Amino acid sequence: MSLAAVTILIGVLALLMAGIGLARPDLLRGAVRAFPRSRNAGWLLAGVCCVLAAREAWLMNMGGLNGFKSFIFVLAPLVFVGCVTCLKELLAARALGGLLCLVAVPLTQLAVFSERPYFQIISLLAYTWVVVGIMLLMAPWRFRQLHAVLLKNERVYFGALVLKVLAAVGLILLGAMVY
Repeated sequence: MSLAAVTILIGVLALLMAGIGLARPDLLRGAVRAFPRSRNAGWLLAGVCCVLAAREAWLMNMGGLNGFKSFIFVLAPLVFVGCVTCLKELLAARALGGLLCLVAVPLTQLAVFSERPYFQIISLLAYTWVVVGIMLLMAPWRFRQLHAVLLKNERVYFGALVLKVLAAVGLILLGAMVY
């Protein structure tokens, strides 16, 4: 995918989520409150994380260990099974943190090697995802704390959604007109 297509995709997804939040605030609020302890979301996101981590490990140059790369296809499913059975606190918020960290790698590579003007905006977005991802990996309860502030006050909630709409439109315009 091109940097333009990825930027527009991120903008459309953000716009869609903000639109749902503005049109049906009760639906989005309920989903945000239920998300951290959602077993299905945790399993799904953990599975996606295992696939992305296996992909990154496969693409990585491991020097003298390159001959052992075929074991990645055995280890990735075992890691997933271990995560969903042995981790007592496999929270969806923690799995989301891992996903944010893993998605930032190809996004940053795509942005940097595109040689497009203002690629730093997408790189900044990816690095922000890494910081938030590490926070959620280490302290998944922060997801609830952050969203409790947003969900408590009606004006703050709608203000955050309006800011998300503006950022999403900015990303769509950036992808369509600059990249």
